[in-house]
Amino acid sequence: MNKKKILHLQLLPLLSGVQRFSLHVLEGLPADQYDIYVAGKPGGEFVAEVKKRGWNFLPLRAFRHAISLLDLAALLEIMLIIKKYRFDIVHTNSSKPGLLGRIAASTMRVSKIVHTVHGTAFQAHQHPLLQYFYMQMEKIGNALGDFTVFVNNSDRTRCLELGLVSRNKAVTIYNAMALKSLQKLNSLNRKTLQDTVTIGSTIRFSDQKNVLALLSAACKACHQYKNLRFIILGEGKHYSLCRNIVASQRLNEKIFLPGWDSDIIPWLAKFDVFILYSRWEAMPYSIIEAMHSGLPVIGSAIDSIGELVNEHNGWLVPLDNETELLNTLGNIAKNPKQILAKGNYARQFIASLCNYENMVMAYRKLYEGS
Repeated sequence: MNKKKILHLQLLPLLSGVQRFSLHVLEGLPADQYDIYVAGKPGGEFVAEVKKRGWNFLPLRAFRHAISLLDLAALLEIMLIIKKYRFDIVHTNSSKPGLLGRIAASTMRVSKIVHTVHGTAFQAHQHPLLQYFYMQMEKIGNALGDFTVFVNNSDRTRCLELGLVSRNKAVTIYNAMALKSLQKLNSLNRKTLQDTVTIGSTIRFSDQKNVLALLSAACKACHQYKNLRFIILGEGKHYSLCRNIVASQRLNEKIFLPGWDSDIIPWLAKFDVFILYSRWEAMPYSIIEAMHSGLPVIGSAIDSIGELVNEHNGWLVPLDNETELLNTLGNIAKNPKQILAKGNYARQFIASLCNYENMVMAYRKLYEGS
């Protein structure tokens, strides 16, 4: 039997949730049925992980994150590799690879074109003209592909209501983690709780992740509740500023900012509660990992996180409401016994919702269907 040639198109070589999604999906494909290629910007941890698995990596040197005249060169690069390798399936990820990749794949008459939306490019905080531009780009890309996969129901519903995708192309498939990773997460034992409650996060120090609001609340909570401490793992443009804020508050012994570590499981073992107070998300792997490890989650009350977090497995807090965030942190500090029960429910809930076999089979149906 001839193998199907599949190309996963990514932009950045980072090992963030979008790139890890490709690793998880591709690991589930039968090696005797698929010949796997990944293309994107060269360098970085993601490329190393692709090569470690024995897959083919194709560098796209003109790819840039911001809109640029080089996008035309990137489009040409994608068309050339499609022409050279004659892929049966092109699967694009995120907004810019999604648009350029679907234009290229459609032009080169690839038989199956799939796109996964890891959060829409248009957001409420943007200027209306910019929102409109991004919406039209999404609409063009969706018209060129066979399927547009949403990793949550809220984004799918919104794009359908806005007329950006046709109903017969719009599919929801929840993200899930590869079995090897799940085994490590599920092995974490959380039967005991120490005197100090550790609230942790694994994030980019960016505007999207709302890290300055998170840190402000963490500082105030640590001054108010002596049994709280925070570990915020990550890097990004606000990292240095956050370190300075912690130092100025004399909280270096209660709020730890150790930078980024790709091996997060030992850090999850140190956490009692996970927090993600993002301004927007699609289906964050950080929450999926945290729940599989038995952690309850404090999440921002946005639609996508609301599909994961509820009163049984955590706490939802309105955005831009520091009072409510502090009240939630105080409730946890004063009633730590609730943590284990919510964490146990979180582990059961996420195993049912974000099932790895279901995710892989759903994508295989899209890849293999006529």
